[in-house]
Amino acid sequence: MSQKNVLIKESIQTKKSFTDNKQATVAAGNILFENGYVEQEYIDSMLEKLETQSFATYIGNGVAIPHGMAEGSKYVKNTGISIIQVPDGVEWNEERAYIVVGIAANSDDHMNVLASLADAIEDPGEAKKLWSETSVDKIFDLLSENL
Repeated sequence: MSQKNVLIKESIQTKKSFTDNKQATVAAGNILFENGYVEQEYIDSMLEKLETQSFATYIGNGVAIPHGMAEGSKYVKNTGISIIQVPDGVEWNEERAYIVVGIAANSDDHMNVLASLADAIEDPGEAKKLWSETSVDKIFDLLSENL
């Protein structure tokens, strides 16, 4: 199997809304599945992480990072991320997430992806640009600089 880019434009969605973080997690996982990054079972691993270690799925500045349990990495075909912009936000650990970044990574790549993502959104102003940007191309350009 050939290596895919970590972020592709087909993995970015804008102007979405969700009733809760579980629905947002499933949507992020479905994008990863549909674009060939993970097997369907990985989504169950993402939901398990949300239920048992929810604290690890929100990183601040309006950004949530649903991802699977360590054991779920066996369902990852290629390291990749999905990006969902939620203009009205979705409640996440008593915060609001405006950007939901689904992460699929094997154990070796996991920390590199998180570090790159943190660089992209550590400045609150930069993170807020993503909250309102409706152009998939511009979101792709903003994030792919760091990935």
